[in-house]
Amino acid sequence: MTSITRTVILIFMVVFWGCAPKPFPVSIPGPVPEMPGHQAFQDAERAFENGLYTEALDGYYAFLREAYDDPFADDALFKIGSASRLAGRDDDAIAVFSRLNREFPESVLVPDARLEILKILFDSGNFESVVKYGLAYIEPTDPTLLRTPFFLIVADAYEEMGAHLDAARFYYRAWNTASGADVEVAWTKLKYTAEQLGADDLQQLISQVTDRRLMGLLLYRLGMAFILDEKYDDAMDVLDAFVERFPEHPDYSDASDMIRSLTERARFTPFSIGCVLPLSGSYAMFGQRALNGIEMALSQTSQTGGGIPFTILVEDSRSDPTVATKAVDQLDQQRVGAILGPMSAAEAASQTAQARGIPILVFTQRDGIPDIGSYVFRNFITPQMQVRALVSFAVEELGARRFAILYPDENYGRRYMNLFWDQVVDYGGVVNGVEMYDPESTDFATPIKKMAGIFYDVPEDLTVASLPRLHTPPLPPVGDANRQPKSVIADPVERITGIPLDRKTIDTLGRYNPDREDQWHPIVEFDAVFIPDAPKKAGLIIPQLAYYDIRDVYLLGTNLWNSSTLLEMSGEYMKGTLIADGFFADSQSEGVKQFVAAFQHAYGRTPGFIEAVAYDSAMMVLQTMRQTATDSRRDLKEALLQINDFDGVSGRTGFAQNGEAEKTLQMLRINRGRFVQATRTHEAEPVIQSQ
Repeated sequence: MTSITRTVILIFMVVFWGCAPKPFPVSIPGPVPEMPGHQAFQDAERAFENGLYTEALDGYYAFLREAYDDPFADDALFKIGSASRLAGRDDDAIAVFSRLNREFPESVLVPDARLEILKILFDSGNFESVVKYGLAYIEPTDPTLLRTPFFLIVADAYEEMGAHLDAARFYYRAWNTASGADVEVAWTKLKYTAEQLGADDLQQLISQVTDRRLMGLLLYRLGMAFILDEKYDDAMDVLDAFVERFPEHPDYSDASDMIRSLTERARFTPFSIGCVLPLSGSYAMFGQRALNGIEMALSQTSQTGGGIPFTILVEDSRSDPTVATKAVDQLDQQRVGAILGPMSAAEAASQTAQARGIPILVFTQRDGIPDIGSYVFRNFITPQMQVRALVSFAVEELGARRFAILYPDENYGRRYMNLFWDQVVDYGGVVNGVEMYDPESTDFATPIKKMAGIFYDVPEDLTVASLPRLHTPPLPPVGDANRQPKSVIADPVERITGIPLDRKTIDTLGRYNPDREDQWHPIVEFDAVFIPDAPKKAGLIIPQLAYYDIRDVYLLGTNLWNSSTLLEMSGEYMKGTLIADGFFADSQSEGVKQFVAAFQHAYGRTPGFIEAVAYDSAMMVLQTMRQTATDSRRDLKEALLQINDFDGVSGRTGFAQNGEAEKTLQMLRINRGRFVQATRTHEAEPVIQSQ
C-alpha cells in the first residue's frame, strides 16, 4: 500500500468515523492542569524541546502505556504526532493525529491535529485531499476562533491547483474571520489571487462580496481584465464606475489615465471610412463590384450631404488574411471611423478591427463572424436568412405544411438541409422525405424514387388487382430520325444527359399515358421540395421530378436559382418555384429602380447583390456619421446598433445586438418565364409591365 493511499484511508476514518464530529464549543477555560508528575512525560518534554525526537517519542509512548487516563494523554498524543512529523515520519504523524481525533473528540487539540493533517497533505502535494478534508473539517470547527487557518490552507490548495476563483473565495473568507497578523496575510494572498482572475471569474466574485475595500480592488482588476480581452467598451464602463465610487483608492490615478487613453484611442478623423476589399487575385471581380457599390453611395451622399467632406480610403486585401490584417492596421493609423469589407479573409480582418476598436461591416457568409466582438457587423445574405424566409413564406402564404428535401452530399447541401429541416420544425411543419445524391451525378432516379416511395417493388400480394397491365410502345431512342441533329439540339437537359426531357416527351409517360405498362404511382406526401443546389444541377433535377410524376408541388431553392441558366433548362417545370434572394434588379420599388438606373449610367451594367449590399452598407455608415457628427468609434458603433429599419435596395435592414444584419429578403417566383417578386398578403402586388 502506497503512502498516499494509507494517508487517504486514515483521513477517511477520521472524518467519517461514527457520527459526524461535534462542534467545538466556545468556553472560558478553567484552571490549567499542572504538569503531570510522571517522569516519562517530563523526560519526553525535555527531549522534545532539545530536538531529540526519537527519545521524546519513547517517553510519550511510555507515559501513555502507564497513564492513559491522565488529563495530559491528549497532549501526549499531539506531541507524538508533532515529533513524528519533525522526524520525517509523516505517515506515523497522520496516524497519531487521527487517533487523537478519534479517541479524544472533545479535546481542544482536535482542531490543531486536523490542521496538522492538512499541512502534511499540502506539503506532500496532495492538494485535492487538502480541499476535500479541509472542507469537511471547517463546518464543525468553531466559527469565531479557529476557522481562519482552515480557510487559508484550503485557499492555498486551490491556488496550487490553478483554481483561482475558488482560492479567492476562501482567501476572502479567511480575511473576514482573521485577526492579528493573519489579516494582512489573508489580504495579501487575496489581492494576488484576484490579479490572476479573468473577467468572467471577477464578475462572479464581485457578485458575492460586500466589503468596500475588496470591491474597489475587484472593480479595478475587472477593468484591466476587459482591456486584456480587448473589450474596451466594457473596460471603459467599469473604470468609469470605479473612479466615481472609489476616489480614495490607490489605483484611482492609474484608472483615470487608462480612461483618458481609451477615450483618445477611440477617436477618429470625422467622416472618414476605410475599405478592405479583394481588388487583386482570384476574387478581384467581386471586390471591384463591391467597391463600385460603395463609390455609388459616396457619390450620392456627397451630392446631398450639405458639403460634408466624406473620405474613403481603400486597401487591397488580396484575399490574404495577413494582408487584410495589415490593411486594418494601416486604416487604424489613418484614424478611419469604420471599415467596409472584406469579403474573403473576413475573420482575420474582423479580429484585428475588434482589437483596435474599429466598427467593421463585413460581406461574408462565414459562420461566427459577428460573435468575434461588439465592433464586428455583418450585412450579407446568409443560409439562415434564406431558409427562414423560404419556410416562413411557404407556411404562412402558401399553406405548405409537409416538406421534402433533396440535397447534394457535400458541405453546402448538408448545411442547407439541416438548417431547412430545423426551420420547418420551428414553424410546426413536418419533413416527410429527405434524400441525398452524388454531387457529380446527372441521373437522379434513385433519390427521387426513394423520396416518392417508388424505389422498391410493391409485393405481389399488395398490388391492386383491378389495376390493368397495359402494353405501350417504348420511349423513342435518342437517335430517332425525327429529332433535331445533335449540333442544333435546343433542350439544355438533353445536351447534358442525352435524355429528351422536353414537355411533350414527359407528358407521354407516367400517369399522362394510360397505355404505358410502367406507370409511376408516386406517394407524394409533401407540399414542397427543397433543392439546395446550383442552377445547372437543379436544372437537371427538376425535369426528372416531372418524369416521375412528382408535380403540383412547390419547388424551393436558394438564391443561386436566380439564374437565366435554370430558366433555360427547366423553366417549363418551374411554375411553382419560390426562392429568396437579397436583391432583385427588376423590383418595382422606386428606390431600387433609381439605384439600378444610376448604377447603369455610371458603370454601364446592371448591379447585382454584391453591389447592392455594399451600397447599402456604405449608406448606413455615411448617414450615421452625418446624423451623429461624432468622432468616437464607440459612439459610432452604438449608433449603428440602433439601426432597425433602414430602407435599403437590398431590403429593409437592421442590426441585432451582436451585429448580425436582420434583413427582409426578396421572395421571387416565376411568371411568364422570368422571375418576379412574390408578395405577402399584407403587401401590395407589384404591377408587372408587359414587355
